[in-house]
Amino acid sequence: MKKNILIIGASSGIGYDLAKKLLNEGHNLYCGARREDKLYELQKAGANVHRVDVRNEDDINHIVALMIKDLGHIDIVYANAGYAIAGPVEETSIEKAHQQFDTNVYGAARLARAVLPHMRNQSFGRIVFTTSIAGRVSTSMNSWYSASKHALNGLVKGLSQEVANFNIQVVTVEPGCVQTEFDAIQLSDMKRTNISPDYNTIVNKSHNFLKNAYLTGSDTSSTIKTLIKAGFSSSPKLSYQSTLDAKLMFWAQRIFGEKLIGSLFTYLIKRTNSADNHI
Repeated sequence: MKKNILIIGASSGIGYDLAKKLLNEGHNLYCGARREDKLYELQKAGANVHRVDVRNEDDINHIVALMIKDLGHIDIVYANAGYAIAGPVEETSIEKAHQQFDTNVYGAARLARAVLPHMRNQSFGRIVFTTSIAGRVSTSMNSWYSASKHALNGLVKGLSQEVANFNIQVVTVEPGCVQTEFDAIQLSDMKRTNISPDYNTIVNKSHNFLKNAYLTGSDTSSTIKTLIKAGFSSSPKLSYQSTLDAKLMFWAQRIFGEKLIGSLFTYLIKRTNSADNHI
């Protein structure tokens, strides 16, 4: 059955590939992203596209209002906008961390706030949030990004209980390392944030450890498949892990505990050569 679907964060990577897949399946799509020029190919394929910065509540309200006006209702919302900062907590400014939360957490909350009144009125709907396995397992130099995804996971868990009586479902999808432009932004930021020579060794080792993880990471296909399952399943789970590494980290942490998994990452990063990408 054709669905009315809103995707925020559709300009590249996971969001872009998800939009292409759903357009090919014949669904009605409204797509938003901060870089509207990156949405041109989706527009040619049939999507209704708009510039949406999730830090701007007016942008979000505008695309939601247009969709309701044009289509009458929204079936599925994919909250996919997000980015990662990286570097030592000590050397990351609180202002920079706030910007991370403003997109990854508050932006997702703004989107939920915009669509929930309409979903309550129509007595159905689903919101799928792209979080990350980093919302469960944190690694060196990714503390603030992990903190934002931990916060988003906590938000969704509470939200799911608040809207259950309205026949509205919320779901999270947790990718691991996926080969998109996401990693280039994160990796370059890690080096830029490093100021003190005291951190040089651990930053270089963490940088190369993460770079190697992305080089051997998944393409977007398993995450796209999982996002569609999360959006269309008649009885969705609260959370899904979408890549092999995410599934392994999820189960390893459940079996061995957070402290042991943290010690394992510390050991692996310590063994990473700071001069190249080989462990």
